[in-house]
Order: sequence, then structure tokens, then C-alpha cells
Amino acid sequence: MDHTSSLNATSLILPKPSLEADSKFICGSPEFDSLRGIFSGYNPLDSIFPTFILQLLAGIVVSRVIYLVLRPFRQSKILCSVLGGILLGPSVMGLNMKFREALFPPIEMGLLSTFSTLGVMYTLFIVSVKTDYKTLVSRAGRITWVIGFAGTFFPWITLMCLFYSYHDYLPPSLQLKFIPFFVAIILSFTFFAVVALALDELNLLTTELGQLSLSSSLISDLLQWFFVITVASFKQGNTTQAVAAFASTFIIVLICIYGIRPAFLSIIKKTPQGQAVDEFYVVLILLGASVMGFVTDFVGSSIVYGPIILGFIIPSGPPLGSILVEKAECFVMEILLPLFFIRIGYELDVSSLRNWKTSVVLMCIIFVGYFAKFLGVFVSSLSFKLRPRTAFLLGLIMNNKGIVELVIYYRWKKYGILDEETFAVMTLSSLAITTFIAPLTEKLYKPQVRLAPNNRRRCMLTIQTTPCTSQFHVITCVHNEENVNSIISLLEASNPTEISPICVYVIHLEELSGNAAPLLAPYIAKKKKIFMRTNSPISDHIFTAFENYSGNSHGPVIVRPFTMIAPYKSMHENICKIAQEKLTPLIIVPYHENQRHIYGNRVTSLIRAFNTNLQTYAPCTVGILVDRGTRQMNTCSFAYNVAVIFIGGEDDREALAYAERMSGHADVSLTILRVSLRIKKQDELDDTNKGKNKGKSKEAEKEKEEEEAMEMEMLMDDALYDEFKVKNISNACVVCREVVAESNAQVMDAIQSLEANYDLVMVGRSRYQVMELNDIEMPSSRSKNNEPLGLIGDALVSSEFYQGWLSLLVLHRCRGPS
Repeated sequence: MDHTSSLNATSLILPKPSLEADSKFICGSPEFDSLRGIFSGYNPLDSIFPTFILQLLAGIVVSRVIYLVLRPFRQSKILCSVLGGILLGPSVMGLNMKFREALFPPIEMGLLSTFSTLGVMYTLFIVSVKTDYKTLVSRAGRITWVIGFAGTFFPWITLMCLFYSYHDYLPPSLQLKFIPFFVAIILSFTFFAVVALALDELNLLTTELGQLSLSSSLISDLLQWFFVITVASFKQGNTTQAVAAFASTFIIVLICIYGIRPAFLSIIKKTPQGQAVDEFYVVLILLGASVMGFVTDFVGSSIVYGPIILGFIIPSGPPLGSILVEKAECFVMEILLPLFFIRIGYELDVSSLRNWKTSVVLMCIIFVGYFAKFLGVFVSSLSFKLRPRTAFLLGLIMNNKGIVELVIYYRWKKYGILDEETFAVMTLSSLAITTFIAPLTEKLYKPQVRLAPNNRRRCMLTIQTTPCTSQFHVITCVHNEENVNSIISLLEASNPTEISPICVYVIHLEELSGNAAPLLAPYIAKKKKIFMRTNSPISDHIFTAFENYSGNSHGPVIVRPFTMIAPYKSMHENICKIAQEKLTPLIIVPYHENQRHIYGNRVTSLIRAFNTNLQTYAPCTVGILVDRGTRQMNTCSFAYNVAVIFIGGEDDREALAYAERMSGHADVSLTILRVSLRIKKQDELDDTNKGKNKGKSKEAEKEKEEEEAMEMEMLMDDALYDEFKVKNISNACVVCREVVAESNAQVMDAIQSLEANYDLVMVGRSRYQVMELNDIEMPSSRSKNNEPLGLIGDALVSSEFYQGWLSLLVLHRCRGPS
């Protein structure tokens, strides 16, 4: 070994740091002197692997700290990662040459380059797996096609005019003949993956704005796919090589679609229902992403296109797509991808902006292009009668920049298409536009306001106001097959008749995993086309059970099945939208604790938050169904025993109104427990405060108003209860019991006096009258844990009542966020 190799005794033969392999190599000795340790006077940073570990740790820690600082300002994780790379690079900390030589020695950058390339490959693979192109394209209407084309061609034409008009003022790399053409095209595209990641961080995936943005960006994405494949092919040396590269890429695509995709469908078919795909197939497919990168690079295309093509043909969602995303996403997005941003920061040198005149001109042209895209989207949106604010926000979202743009800029710099100055300007412009888009979108678009009950339509119904001679609409949310039996039994007890049939919208809820875009679509029993999304076996069984019930129910029941795949944090928005459109008076959702043994603690907490959001924002009554083993319904000999605890308040009146509907069913037995509360009047209390100053007059007026409101509530309670008794005075299946309570203890005693053989107990959630009886704490009250059930519901699901085996329906009429 000569003296030169001693500069780095542990260097390996590595490719030049680049996303693309070339013919230049760095040579070194394969010896591992780091085994001697620091106590032998050895510096670990003289070796490749310790240096790489330090680069990885520095990149992750710095970007995470920046993310924690900027997260309150709604800045994206990708933006913070790039800023972390810039901070570590030559623009900031790298100005110190000792720091740069220690953390980024040129001779040891090969390993960082290799792993950053893997990070980009697998990131784009995961995004492709999560993207259900077929569904998005099929849902794209004329508006999305127009917005997609206008948002692409209008800025491209604008940028082309500006580039050639100010040709002499541009950096040298943009003065070449065809370079401005390609730069203008890339700046004009909107990439689906970038928009999906941005919307997910803003929690807007399931909103109308989010759905329109995804579909429109997909149209632009399809255009860029045609562009990049063509350019990748014709970058070859001559026409023959270009045609060979294009033909090879086309053949690879055909093999993937008609050879490999059917194999993936076969894997899904062989996977038992409810079980994960065999780990052998998961590992094989993940390795296949690297193989596909090698193949596309081998035929003259880009190394990143192979994983994208493979991800495209994998059926998104469970069981295959979701398990691939679950296994790979965390490691790729949190470990490998930050290495790419470190690389970006290392390559971006702000000091390269020496000619400020050309840099400012280029920056201005780029921002004019962004504004042209905004105008194209804004004007085309207004032409379809979208609200100006929605059109404005859509124009902002379509200007989002992210990982795909950075990959393109980086590769162009490595190819020599962009010089240092142009690369720095384009990268900084992308960061600048992204910096203010997210907080501005967050500020201007608040979908929760749209769902607030004070903004709902005046004709929204409740159970009480639903005419007994009209169709009764119900939305039922189902997580798994265990929820089906109790919901079907409840629907049958709801007394479907010829004059008042039941129309039930059955929505199978699935967490967004293995999909980039949320999905709410009517269920179709069989899909056999090769590009169609495969139905979940669980969905098949759930909807088959409801269809069988519809055909065998005692009365007319219409079933409208839907599949919803969305994040739990925003899933309630689409439910509320359906309730508004269908004028639905009742939404039934399973209790979150019933799902714990299936999904575990994480998903259970998400379902609990989903239920709470529904109770807050739903434009109708929400029923939380606690299922403790209701017996399986037999349509030939159906019998249902229901108890209603009626204390007072609008939630209890909804429960009594629901019982009124059930009372018409000959096979439903009802027991109404009317608990009248004897609350002390204000004039019966000690009058020691009479001598207080006038400053207390406002409090006294407020107390008086509350007392008058309570008296009005009690009058409505008595009126509804008396009406119920009159209607059912001759109904042998209805029994009414009345008790008077002066304390919480007496309320609990009255409830415990009920027999334990009820199939279901119905209560209201709110109980402000009971809270006035604050002589003792409610038994087993865990209001923070079981807040969706209210005080009485919380107590009833505890083990102190009927050994915890009581099935319960807690009704709550939405009154809006407090």
C-alpha cells in the first residue's frame, strides 16, 4: 500500500457521490483500523462508516430540532429537513473548514450518496404504492382536467416567454438553447406526491378542497410522466439508442402490468382473510424495488423510475399495499430520506450567488411562473362556479414544492445541466414558496367551521322532528365484522314499515394505510379488471350481511354500502357531509372500547377521537353503541327487550323519540324508567348573599336565566313523556315506571332496580340536571376516559352494573363546539 492510501486506511472503492452512477471512482484500502479504538490514538472520523453514522445523526437531530421550532408555524417536515441540511452544509456551519472536513470529507461522501439514493428510490416507491391512480382518475371530472391542464400550460407559456425575453440576464446554464424549455416545464408541473404529503400534514386530505387538489395534481402528474419518460429516452447519444431506450422502458412497463401485477393479485387472493401477507412476499417485493431501479438504469432510463413503476402496479390499500407501507415507511422516511436532504444541503452553497443581478432576475421569473400557475388554477376554478376563497386556496396548494422537485434539481446539477448558482436559486425559490403556502392555507381554510352546527342547513332533522310517515335515514359506521350483528338488531328494532321504511348508509371505515389519497366510494361487489382496486374481504362480508338482512327484514330496509379509507383524525368530516346531503337524523357508531382487543391501544384511541369529533360536529343525533354480546338476530323469531332511562334534557328526549319509533314493532318490548328530579329552587336556598354589592347582579341574572332555561327543559320533558304515554296507553309491550330522586344516590338506585335481561338500554349523553345533584360522586365515573358516554352512560358500562355486560346506546344531539 503506497503513501496515498494511508490518507484513509479504511476507504472502500466507491462511486462518485451522485444520484447517477458514472465512471469515476475513489480508491482506498479496505483495512479497518477503527477496530483499535480511540485509546490507541485512532480518530474514528478517519473511517467511512463512523463518519456516515455521524452524518446521519447530525442530519436527523438538527432537522428534528428545526421541525419542533417551526411546527407551530405549520411548516412541513420536508422543509425543515432541507433547512437542516442547509444548516449543516457550506452555507452556514460548513463555512468552518474544520467542521466541513470532519463531517463532510470529500473522500468519504460515497456512502452518504449511495444511501441518499436508496432513500429517494424507496420514498418514491412508497408514494407510488400509496397512490390509487385508477380511482383518482375515474373520480376526476371535467373540472379537474381543466384545472390540471390550465395549472400546467399557463405557467409554462409564461415562463418560456420570460426566459427567452430576458435571455441575456440569466445564469450561463440557462442561456443554452434547450435548457430553458425543460426548466420551464418542470417548474410548471404539480406533483401528486408533493400535494398529498402537504395535505396530509395540514389534515385536509378528506376535505372537498383536498380531494379536488389531489385529482387536479394527478392530471399534471400524468403529463409529467409522459415528459420524463420521453426525455429519459432521448437523452441518449443518437436516435438508435433513444428508440432502444424508449422501447425497453415501454416493454418493462408492459411486463410489470401484465406479468408482475397478476402475481401480486394472486398473493392477495392466497392471503387468508384478516391475516397479514406472508413476510417472504413482503421482503421479495421490497427487494424488487431495488432490482427495478437497476433494470431501468441498465436500459438507459433513470434509476428512480423503476421503483415508481413497481409501486404503481401494486394494489394500494390492505392487505398488500398497507403491509409494504407499514414495514418500510418509518425507516425510509425517518432514516434514509433525511440523508438526501443532508446531501442537498451539502450541494447548496449560498456563496455561489455571486452575480446578484442574474440571481434576482431568475428568482423573479420563477415567482412570476408561480403566480401564473396560481392565476391559471384560480381563473379555471372560478369558471366552474367555485367560491373565490376555494379557488384561491386551490391555486396556493397547486404551487406546493417538495421532494420531487429537489430530486430533479439535484440530478440536473449532477448532470451539469444546472450550475451552482441556478441550482441554489431554484432550490431556495422552492423553499420560499412552500414556507408561506402551508400557514396561509391553514389560516384561510378551516373545514371544521363548515361542519359547525350553527352553519348547518335549516332543514336538518333530529329523531324527534322526523315524520313518522317518511323514510327514516340512518348512517351506520362499521369498523369490523363484530359490529355487524348489534347494528342489524338495532335497525330491525327501529321498526321499518311500508309508510316509514329505513334507508341505511353502511360505511365500512378503514384507516388510511397504504394509500396516499383518501377514498369514499360506493361499494361494488365484484371488480375483475386488472387496474381495478380490489375489495377488502372484510368489506365483502360486512356488506353481504347487511344485504342479506335487507332481503329478510320484517319491513322494507334499503342498504346503501360505502367504503371509506381515510385518516381517523379527519374521517368525521365525510360522515358529516353525507349526513347533511341525505338529511340524516341519526348516526350510529360503535363504542371505541369494543375495538380494543382487535386493533390495540393506538387505533382504539383514534376511534375514540373520531367518535368525539362526530358528537361535536355532526349535524344530527349521534348514537354510541356499546355492544356487550347482543344475541344474533333471527328474522323468523325476532324479540328485542329495550329499556330507556329518561331523566330529562334534549338528549334524553331523542332517546324517548327513538323508543317511540320502536314501540310500533310487535316484537320489541319497551320499559321506560322516568326519573323525576327534585332540585331545590333558588328561593329555598340560604339568602346570605342578599347584602352583597351590585357587582353580583350580573351573576344573579345569569343564574335566573339558567333556572328559567331548566324549567323550560323540564316542561318539554314532561310534554314529550306525556305524549308518549298517551300514544302507548294500550300497548302491552310498553311499560312505564316513574320514580322521584333527590340525590345522585337515588338516581343510581332507581337505575339499578332495572332487571338485567335487557338486550339494550338507551340513555341520553348530557345530564346537567343530575350534575345539580352533586351530593356524591357518580359511581365509577371516569369522565375523562369515557366522556363520549356522559355521566350515566359511563356508570352503566362499569363493572358495578350487571357485571359489565350491559349493551348500551348513548344518544347525543349535536349542539356544536363549546
